[in-house]
Amino acid sequence: GLQAFGEGVLGIQRAFQVAGAHSTLTTLWSVPVGPTDTLMVDFYENLWNKTMSKAEALRQAQLTMLREGLTRGAKRIDGEASATERRTLPDAWAAFELSGDWR
Repeated sequence: GLQAFGEGVLGIQRAFQVAGAHSTLTTLWSVPVGPTDTLMVDFYENLWNKTMSKAEALRQAQLTMLREGLTRGAKRIDGEASATERRTLPDAWAAFELSGDWR
């Protein structure tokens, strides 16, 4: 049948919550491995070592990607970044969505 936009994401989130997960961090669209690795390292650094809430850890990781993603190994998806450009396009970091217990 025809699925509504985002229905698959909601199904995955619900399935993990029914299985006992308190929260999930999912993406709304496919994101390349490089930017995902960079964002996840920052997310867990913020969460575990800087003891931020999950929501704040994600927010700060996304802000870091926006400002410094290219200088930290992330690549622009469109491949058109000059060597001096530092900002990463939102399609590399804005897809991540936290649901459930955000604390």
